[in-house]
Formats: sequence, structure tokens, C-alpha cells
Amino acid sequence: MRKWDREADVVVVGSGASGLPAAITAMENHASVILVEANRDVGGHAIISTGNIPLGGGTRAQKEAGIVDSPDILFKDLTDWSLVEPNGAADFRFNDRDIVRAFADNNVLVYDFLVDRGVVLVDGPPDGSGTQSPGASVPRSHHIAVMAWPIIQTGQPADPAVQKTQIEGSASCARWRQPRGKLACKSFLTTG
Repeated sequence: MRKWDREADVVVVGSGASGLPAAITAMENHASVILVEANRDVGGHAIISTGNIPLGGGTRAQKEAGIVDSPDILFKDLTDWSLVEPNGAADFRFNDRDIVRAFADNNVLVYDFLVDRGVVLVDGPPDGSGTQSPGASVPRSHHIAVMAWPIIQTGQPADPAVQKTQIEGSASCARWRQPRGKLACKSFLTTG
């Protein structure tokens, strides 16, 4: 018989853009969660994303800005391999259509999940900076505000004057630091 040092209803491996939401959702559904991360900071590969997130399909921000988008438009944009990069490569030629369909159908849900849990976006409509590639027929780049988190390149807190704005080149390269032994997404749940 095995003896475990810790037990939980859900164990999430990795605290990146998929792991944190999985842990948060499990906690919101009253499950106990262990979040395992190999790095000393949470964030996974998303920690270097510069806070630019390409979400479309008709997000609140798109609607407020008068941008007409839908899951079908997003799906078409991401599966049209006739559009090519300047080097002639067809960016979307080999995309798995079933995965892209699921992605397109769930963009608005992901956007709502983030905003409803306290993720602060910079003022202004979605635009074409930071995430666009050929085939994007409408602006879909949302930018997360850096807030007071330390900037990943320096470890220093962001200047208060720019905490809710987009910082050129590193809009939100923030480290989410938690004391050892605490659930990494705990402060994420209570932000805002």
C-alpha cells in the first residue's frame, strides 16, 4: 500500500496558460488542487508572451469597439491556407480543422473567463499589434495590463504610471511570484 505525502481531488501539472485556468476551474468547483510547476515562478511559456492574447469571435471588447467578428469568421481566418506570408509560406495550411473549430467556438468563453476573474486589459480596442499574422480579417489582439507585478526582465515592479497601459515590447511580461508552499493561482483568484 502506497503512502502519499499530499492528496488532492485534482493534480495539475504545469502552471501556464492551460494549467492555471484548469486549477482555478477545479477550485471554483470545490475541488482540492495541487498545482505542480517545475519552474520557480508560475506562468509557463505564457510568462514570456508579452501579455498579448489573440482572442476573437466576438469578445466584449470587440463588440464595444464596433468590430464585427464571430466564431465562423475566426475559423475561416485560421483555415484559409491560400493566404501566404511574405516568404510564400502558407501559415494555416496544416491546421487541424477540428481543433481550430473548437478554438474558434471557445474564444469568447476564454476572454470572459479571464476578464471575469480580474485580468485587467489596457484601455482601447483590440488591435493588430503583437499577435496578428496573415489571415486575420479583423483586430483580435487584446493586451493585458502589467499592473504591479514585477517585470520579468528586471524583477522590479512596474512604474505606477504605466501599470494599466501597454509597455512597448513587453506589455505584460510579469512574474507571478508566490511564497513556497502556497497555491500559485490563489492570488490570481482574488485579483481585481
